[in-house]
Amino acid sequence: MRNRRIILGSRGSKLARVQATIIAERLRKLFPDREIVTEFIVTSGDRDQKSQLAEIGGKGIFIRELEQALLAGSIDIAVHSFKDVTSNLASSLVLAGFRTPESVCDVLITRGGGTLEALPHGAVIGTGSMRRQVLLQRLRPDLSVAALRGNIDTRLAKVESGSYDGIMLSEAGLIRLGLEQRISERFDPDTFYPAPGQGVITLETREDDAEMVAVARAAGDQAQYALSVAELSLLTTIGFDCRTPLGVHTIGENGILTMRGFFVDESSGQFIEQTAQGPERDPAAVGKMMADLLLGGTTK
Repeated sequence: MRNRRIILGSRGSKLARVQATIIAERLRKLFPDREIVTEFIVTSGDRDQKSQLAEIGGKGIFIRELEQALLAGSIDIAVHSFKDVTSNLASSLVLAGFRTPESVCDVLITRGGGTLEALPHGAVIGTGSMRRQVLLQRLRPDLSVAALRGNIDTRLAKVESGSYDGIMLSEAGLIRLGLEQRISERFDPDTFYPAPGQGVITLETREDDAEMVAVARAAGDQAQYALSVAELSLLTTIGFDCRTPLGVHTIGENGILTMRGFFVDESSGQFIEQTAQGPERDPAAVGKMMADLLLGGTTK
C-alpha cells in the first residue's frame, strides 16, 4: 500500500465520534502497520440544529462537507450514519463498506417509562422524522407529533424537562452510547419500518481510489453489504430523502433478500406498502424492484 496513513473523516457529535472510533479500531486490527487518524468536520446539519431538515437541504447537510473533504483529498474515507445518506451522492464517490448494526429498530423514550399505548390522549411526541410521524399517527392518531432536532443528550433532556411526553430515537445509537436503559418501548421493524440504512455505519471514499475502496470494504461486513446495497438502490431509484416519508426493512435468508416497506405518495397522500424479493447476489436489482413497486402506487 502506497501510504502508511489512513485519514478518516467524521462529524464531531458524540455519536459520530463513537462510530468513527468503531471504524478506526477495526482498521487498526486489519492493518496494524498503518497509522489511522480521524479528522472531525463540522457539517451544515451540526451548525443548524433548530431548522427542520426539509427547510435547509434535507439529510445531505450531514455529509456535504465530508464529501467535499474526500473530493479535495484531505481525508481518505468518510464515516457516515447510512441513514444520513441521500440518493444524491457526490459524483465520483462510492459507498464501499457497511457495518452490521446492533439494531435497526426505532424506540420510544418517555418520562415515566410508559409505552406508546399507555400515553394519555393528546400526548406530545418529539421527532424530526416524517417517517416516524406517519407511523406513529397510524398507531395513535390522537397524538401530537412535534418537531425535534439536536443531539441525543439534548433530546433526552427535553423529555426530562417535560417539553415532550416522549421522543423517538434509533436503538443502535443509544446502544453505542450506553443509553439503552432509557428505552421505554422497542418497535417491531417488520411493521414500524426503519429508515433505509438505519443503524448502519457506512464508509464512503473516492471511486477511483482502488486501495481505499478495498480498505473500506474490508472494514465493513460482507453479510451487511447486500442488505445495504439493496437499500441504497431503493433510495437511488426513488430519489427521495427526508422530504418524503419512506421506510424499509430488509433481511437476507438462504440467498434471498426480502424487502418490506412503505412510502407516502406526495400527490395523493396514500400510504403505500409493498414487498419485494430477489437473489442476494443482485441486491441492486432487488432495491430497484422495491422502488418500482412503491412508485407503482398499488398497495400489496
